[in-house]
Amino acid sequence: MVLKYTVSETSETGSETMTRNEKLCPPYAGDLPFLYLCCSESDTGRVLPLLKRLYARGCRVWYPTGAAQNLAERERRNARMHEAKLVVLYQTKRARLDRDVKSALLVCQANGIPIVSIDTDDAESSLSMGLNPQTVHITSDRPKAIEAALLRSEGFSQELLDEPKKVRDTRLLKIAAALLFVTLALTGAVFLFRRAHQQPPQPPVEEPTDTVVFADSKLTETVRDALGGGLLTEESVQSITELRLSALPADTDALLLLPNLTRIEIPQSDAERALALLDRYTVVLYGGDA
Repeated sequence: MVLKYTVSETSETGSETMTRNEKLCPPYAGDLPFLYLCCSESDTGRVLPLLKRLYARGCRVWYPTGAAQNLAERERRNARMHEAKLVVLYQTKRARLDRDVKSALLVCQANGIPIVSIDTDDAESSLSMGLNPQTVHITSDRPKAIEAALLRSEGFSQELLDEPKKVRDTRLLKIAAALLFVTLALTGAVFLFRRAHQQPPQPPVEEPTDTVVFADSKLTETVRDALGGGLLTEESVQSITELRLSALPADTDALLLLPNLTRIEIPQSDAERALALLDRYTVVLYGGDA
């Protein structure tokens, strides 16, 4: 079976990406049938999209993580590799130059484990890897096309599948983190902008008040009416020269606050009290209480 697609993928360094692969799609560690995904460690970033699709479908996939640190680890991996029901080779230029990949592939082939080769480029893919003529080839580098062809390929069976799994989408997490960062940055910028352009607090504005104050409220009203309204100040009361009173104030000295007052009109009933004012004002009497 040969399918042809031509879309390239970027690769990443193996040690950094393998950690991410393990977190997103942990290698199968149980005793049920599984497939062995064989790839160069330097291609782990490139193979991740396919690994995620297989993992989400529920396929039990085992793969080694990083380089074996000792002989015991290498033997453990070899034993696990021999238990695989199917080998899926992710073949790239790096894989063809990787001795560990070639060695693992030849061992699996010698043990009769079916092999499906994912040929991601147009290079010769059988002789360089020592594959026998019975090997199934899928020519594509698109994860979706590879998955579809692999599920239909000879050697793949339903016994390799569990219930579908949910794979965390790291792109959405990165987008959410970026949006959160932008939101916080904008909020901070708006706060700083408002703070920079905020007007300093202004002192409370005091309402203007009278500066000339009479103890007698009636006299106050009479003087204000004479001015036509407004405040009673030293300047404004200077314009008053005559005043008609409804009654003399109890303290007639309050009239001294009107410096230019010369004529007052008072009711007839206050005539006796007005005698003391004749030396200061012209007093005019009018009949009856105002």
